[in-house]
Amino acid sequence: MGGRTRRAALGALAVALVLLGAAPAQAQPGVGDQAQWRIRQDIVDHALREVGQREGKGNFYPEKYRDVEPGVLRPAEWCGVFVNWAWATAGVVDKPSMRPAPGASVLEQGHWATYWQKWGKTTGRWKDISERDVEPGDAVVYGNFPDFHAHVGLVVEVKYDRTGRKATHVRTVEGNFGDRVVYSKLRSIEGLNAGKYLKATGFVSPF
Repeated sequence: MGGRTRRAALGALAVALVLLGAAPAQAQPGVGDQAQWRIRQDIVDHALREVGQREGKGNFYPEKYRDVEPGVLRPAEWCGVFVNWAWATAGVVDKPSMRPAPGASVLEQGHWATYWQKWGKTTGRWKDISERDVEPGDAVVYGNFPDFHAHVGLVVEVKYDRTGRKATHVRTVEGNFGDRVVYSKLRSIEGLNAGKYLKATGFVSPF
C-alpha cells in the first residue's frame, strides 16, 4: 500500500505496544494547530494505555472511566463512556454529555453510541465516512442515530492516499468490544465495521 501514515506520538508507550504486538508510532509535527494536535496525541496515548482492560461481571467497566464526569452510569454499555473518558482526560472541553438534559430523551446522551453522530452533526464536527476525512483522536461511529445496535470507538492512526488528503485506512482502540478495550489492525475505510453487519458511518472531531 502506498501513501502516508499519520500517527500520534507515543514516547515511552513504544515498549508497551511492542509487548502488545503493535508497531510503535512516530511523531507527526506540523499538522494543524499545535495545541489541538497535542490534545489529539494525548487522546491516542490515553486510549492505547487502556488496551486489554476488561470489565467486571455485568458491564462493570473500570471505574476510572466515569471519574471525569459526575453521575456517569456504572454498570452500563460503556463504549461511549470510554471515548468520553479519553477525550476528557486529554483536555477536550466540549463533548457529548453523558446524561440527557432535563426533559430530553434518554437517547440524547453520550452513553448512546450513535448520539455521538447526532451531536457531531449539531456541532459541525461530523465527517461522513464517504468524505474520508479523519484524524487521530476522532471518534468513529458505527450505526446511525437512534439505532440501538451501534458502537463508538477512537481512531489512533490514519493512513492516507498519496495526496495526503484522503484517508484510506484507520487503526482504532475501542472499549466494550468483547467486554474489554481492544486495539484493531489497520483497516480499510471502505467496509469499516464493528462486527459483520455494523458499518461505520463517520467520524466526530474533538474540535
